[in-house]
Amino acid sequence: MRNWLVLAATALSLSGCLTPSSGPQATMIYEHATDGSGRLSYELIEIDTSILDLFRMRTQPTLVGRFGNERVGPTDVKLGVGDLIGMSIFEASAGGLFTPASTDTLRQGNYVALPQQVVDNDGTLSVPFAGRIAVAGKSSKQVEAEAVNRLKDRAIEPQVLISLIESRSSLYSVFGDVHAPNRFPVNWAGERITAGIARAGGPVFPDYEESVTLSRSGKTATVMLDAIVRNPREDIYLRPGDSIYLRHEPRFFTALGAAGRSGQYPIDVPRLTLAEAVGRAQGLLDTQADPTGVFVLRWEDPRILERMGRDISAYGTKRIPTIYHIDLQNPKLLLASQQIDVLDKDVVYVTNAPTVEFMKSLVVLNELSSIYLNISAIKPWF
Repeated sequence: MRNWLVLAATALSLSGCLTPSSGPQATMIYEHATDGSGRLSYELIEIDTSILDLFRMRTQPTLVGRFGNERVGPTDVKLGVGDLIGMSIFEASAGGLFTPASTDTLRQGNYVALPQQVVDNDGTLSVPFAGRIAVAGKSSKQVEAEAVNRLKDRAIEPQVLISLIESRSSLYSVFGDVHAPNRFPVNWAGERITAGIARAGGPVFPDYEESVTLSRSGKTATVMLDAIVRNPREDIYLRPGDSIYLRHEPRFFTALGAAGRSGQYPIDVPRLTLAEAVGRAQGLLDTQADPTGVFVLRWEDPRILERMGRDISAYGTKRIPTIYHIDLQNPKLLLASQQIDVLDKDVVYVTNAPTVEFMKSLVVLNELSSIYLNISAIKPWF
């Protein structure tokens, strides 16, 4: 009898280390939240209805917050090297510097249209009787005023009209995962980011798998394309010199433990909830899973944890190792799981039910007892 008790105790003590397991039990997750010195190894947070609003307050980078959304209109156009310019000079009466005494009956009005010119590499244009005028970086109104100032003592009350025939300096670039990357002239009537992407043939991949990085005047910001599509405020106006880079960034989460099917799953929708993620992993195994022990492992944004009142000063990382625990056996929390987003690189881990571990111990006990009985049959003195 004594031998049997020793055998049972040995089986139970060894079952935890000899029996296979798909991951730690819930008790181990709680025990290892602090290291030997009492410092936190990771943040362990119980999900309840009181913190759902904090999840909704998750902030994402925004284009409008980084760059604003000021529309650049025709009056803000700056001429530059390579632009194709048209110029017309008007005089108050015939017989002036540019118009004959008797006007051509085929041309009404006292004006002359000069041949179109390309702004030279030095940023200047040639104006008859006015010499070369610096135009690069100036608006058409500024160039018109300069030309009038130079001609006023020679022409009869001159007026000058500058026309931008083709903009070759006020360009923006769209490249990366688009069908037709290129540089495009800015539409001065107002052109938004989505219009620029459309001119480049549109994205190669779905909007929820493409990030958009806008670079402007030394500043950059990156958002997902679907965020721009869903929020019109993010679809800001383009400016000359903008650079738009689209990158394929597929998102995934991993299901582990007693989920119906462990593995890595794509997040192929703009928003995937915890309930949907568990469903994609074919739910919880009826004969194995503990619905009270569902965990979400994430490298969390510190701002979210600070809003929850967590002291994260001990961590020296930009992202905080965090484990969220939710009891899906609670109907309220099961419903709440439809409001909790699963993010890129999250791990959804489902623990085994305690009875499963107990049954494994019994299996070990049965194996050891069989060994004991076999040895006893061979050596009665054992």
